[in-house]
Amino acid sequence: MLEFATDYRFGVSSFVTSPKTEPAEPWWRRFGAFLHEQWIFAALLGLVWSGDALALLTDHGRSPLLILPITAMAVLAIFGRRHPVRCGLAAAVLLCGTTAVVRLTDANVYSLGLESVLPTENLAGLLLVLYLFQFRPVRKAIVVTAALVVACLAAVVFRDGTTYSLSQTVGFGFLQLLLATGTGLYLRGKWLVRDDALDSPIRVLLRRQWPVIAALSILLFLEFARSNGSLIALVVVLLGGLVMSVLAVFAPMRPVEAAMLGSVALVLTALVMRFLGLEAESGLLGPVPISSTGAGMLLLTFATRHAEPRRAVRSGVALVAAALFALFVTPLEGGSYGDLSDQLQSVFLGGLLLAISVGTGMYFRARDEERAKSVQAAVSDAQHAERMALARELHDVVAHHVTGIVVQAQAAQLVAAQNPKAATDALARISESGTEALTAMRRLVASMRGAEPAGASEATEQATTNLEADLQALVAATQRVAGHAGAPTVNLRVDLGREIPPEVARSALRVVQESLTNAEKHALDASYVQVDVRADLANLYALITDDGTMARRQPVGGSGGYGLVGMRERIELLGGRFRAGPGEHVGWRVEVVLPLAEQTEEVGQR
Repeated sequence: MLEFATDYRFGVSSFVTSPKTEPAEPWWRRFGAFLHEQWIFAALLGLVWSGDALALLTDHGRSPLLILPITAMAVLAIFGRRHPVRCGLAAAVLLCGTTAVVRLTDANVYSLGLESVLPTENLAGLLLVLYLFQFRPVRKAIVVTAALVVACLAAVVFRDGTTYSLSQTVGFGFLQLLLATGTGLYLRGKWLVRDDALDSPIRVLLRRQWPVIAALSILLFLEFARSNGSLIALVVVLLGGLVMSVLAVFAPMRPVEAAMLGSVALVLTALVMRFLGLEAESGLLGPVPISSTGAGMLLLTFATRHAEPRRAVRSGVALVAAALFALFVTPLEGGSYGDLSDQLQSVFLGGLLLAISVGTGMYFRARDEERAKSVQAAVSDAQHAERMALARELHDVVAHHVTGIVVQAQAAQLVAAQNPKAATDALARISESGTEALTAMRRLVASMRGAEPAGASEATEQATTNLEADLQALVAATQRVAGHAGAPTVNLRVDLGREIPPEVARSALRVVQESLTNAEKHALDASYVQVDVRADLANLYALITDDGTMARRQPVGGSGGYGLVGMRERIELLGGRFRAGPGEHVGWRVEVVLPLAEQTEEVGQR
């Protein structure tokens, strides 16, 4: 007998053939499987809980009753993976209740890091915040995290704690909160965007740079925690370190510019410190702040990895010069500038850090080049496989129709003199076969390439033997079709002075047409597109530029993504060179060089 059964664990329904239900799995096995999912966090919580329990039991000044709330906090953190919102709210309530008990009983609470907060409570709260931002909507995660932060601040303020200052505790707690939130968002695979939204380059960069953000945040916190000088000196040092840290985070986008701006920030920090008579505490490089040292190393590493060798060298020279300037100009504690031996020691250590930064950048640069070669080899293999598949399809589909055309044409020639009507019928069949062959070929191209953009092939299908006239017609048609407010103006300059082979002319026309289509679809805030086409005795040159911003927009209806690939393949098949990328200052730039000599020789031989 068939029965309709529903499995409430997975939310699915199915037909079962047996009226008997399977026995439920024992609870200890389900709990063991649950712990297996997060055995690392469970083990860490167990170790911290054991240390807290031992300290509470052996110290007579502390209340053993606190073992109960820290045990409940550990349990809530473990189950927080499945129910982070409920467990987070329960943990906030539990923290407030424990604070009230400690306040009423005058119990002695020890801590590590956060004043008056037990390590188990601290770790459990961090895990709950991580789970909230990893598994739940951001709005709910922010609300529950705020409740946990308020409960933690209440514990710091109302529990008995005099070991650390409140500012240091709040700074350390903020650093922990930042790391837990960032880790949860990274594991979530998003950065505050919806599933159907397209990531911008900045969001992708921030998601990739989260270890750098965490490391620089730690250095800034250490800079803040170890400061014993004046408040103005601390503000100047932190502001300079923050500027250099932000530049280091965004350095992969503009490595040379970020390194130059970082050098300027370091020099300005040193000048402000000296002119205001502020004293800096000694760090790895003498008076150079440790946050600025770490950010400078990252700037140099990114410049070495991403920039051209000459520009990377200039960036490194600028950063080293700025560090030496800060080393010899910034006053140390006590109003001195450091003796010669300390300065030489700092210079030696700086050279070691310089070698580490450059070596790390060169290592990753080599890995990037190897990865690019692997990708290029994979692309070449894929292109070869596509060509083989295309050849097979041409043989199996198109060749069949073409063979029929040839046979029918030969038959028509034989019977044309004796039976003109039969020849006429053969011509009709030839026309039908030709139409079928053309349809099959277009279908084949569409299946191999994917859907072409609307109007992509119109320009080349209607091309003539006059390239200049075809380009002018294309520009006129583009302006007529895209003649709406905000559409970029196309400026055409053609200087040929000779006849262009048909194959080269069609390819150049196709490149210009596709570039104009891309500018219309993707260029943000573009006001004009410049098209320059010229020729000499050896080559045909085409340059298409626009003044749009570096950001790209998603066209309405999406994009097939085959434009640049098709242009590159078309140019390389003719032995030319193709380059597409950001312009020198703004916009997008497409450069094409097509050889003419070989094509001219072939034309002359025909």
